[in-house]
Amino acid sequence: MVCMQDMKKESCSQTTFDLLFYEMKQAMMNAHPQDNETVGSMIQEDLYSVLAAMLRQEEEYECHDYLEFDDTKIDETCRTKMTEWVFQVVDCTRLQRETASVSMSYLDRFMCTSSPTAKKARLDRKEYQLVVLTTLYIATKIFEPFAMDASLVSKLSRGVHSEEEIIALEYEILVALQWKVNGPTPLQFVNYLLELLSTSCQDKALLYEHSHFQTELSIGDYILMPLRRSVIAVAAILNSLENLPKDSLPLNERIRYAEVISMATGLDIFSPVINSVRIRLLDSYSRSSGYPLAQVGILPIIESKQSTTNKITAVIDESPACVMKERSITLDLSI
Repeated sequence: MVCMQDMKKESCSQTTFDLLFYEMKQAMMNAHPQDNETVGSMIQEDLYSVLAAMLRQEEEYECHDYLEFDDTKIDETCRTKMTEWVFQVVDCTRLQRETASVSMSYLDRFMCTSSPTAKKARLDRKEYQLVVLTTLYIATKIFEPFAMDASLVSKLSRGVHSEEEIIALEYEILVALQWKVNGPTPLQFVNYLLELLSTSCQDKALLYEHSHFQTELSIGDYILMPLRRSVIAVAAILNSLENLPKDSLPLNERIRYAEVISMATGLDIFSPVINSVRIRLLDSYSRSSGYPLAQVGILPIIESKQSTTNKITAVIDESPACVMKERSITLDLSI
């Protein structure tokens, strides 16, 4: 993993990242408006229209399992560690955490293409590392007010990957993605769907917090990668809604809101897929936070004997560690 050992020791210390990104940090401070403020100003009719457009759009941003090939040298652990590194870079440089989500979306969709570099990256961990760097570079250029220069990205690899390589791969990635770089994310779905909730809810801020956290956890879970972003968002909201005390939102309003979510997304909130995603998110939440996201049982997870997609219900076996011989001070894929 990129700089995993150094970053664990220094925890984004003043020696590595602060020196490398000092100017960037200054420019990023207080630079981001809250998405919720914009969403909150919309009327319900507009919210439904936006959600309908997002649901249509997400169909063009789906990807499949690119680790299924027998000859691939990348596994789920590799991707998880790279996801952790992307979030660490984002946090240390005061970028929006949503930029990490977008970056990983670019990565997964690119790796599903027939691009020569995508094929090579499935066989070469060093090349996979370059793709991760470049997709973060692209996401930053598009979604941040302060662009991350290619030379700065190159410094993350301490010269393992040159500025020229990153710029060349940037164009290849954009072409492979057909320049589709503005797909909806789970967090965006969460924000719009929660605006459909009655204002009588006493703990709406808590709903946002728990739902946002679950969407971030989903980014690092390769099993959830092929699913539509709306499915993950709905599962996260249902888990968060079930965590609210019974007196926080009246029973009839809670049930009504669940119906509104189903109507707005066209999803059966009690389907085997939604149930399986809810279980997986709850498990991730518990492992990450150290305590469970308690469920009150008003909108319970319905156990089903029906078989669901292995990508959602299968238990992940510990995959072999991603180890590469080429090492650098800042980029390190070892686990």
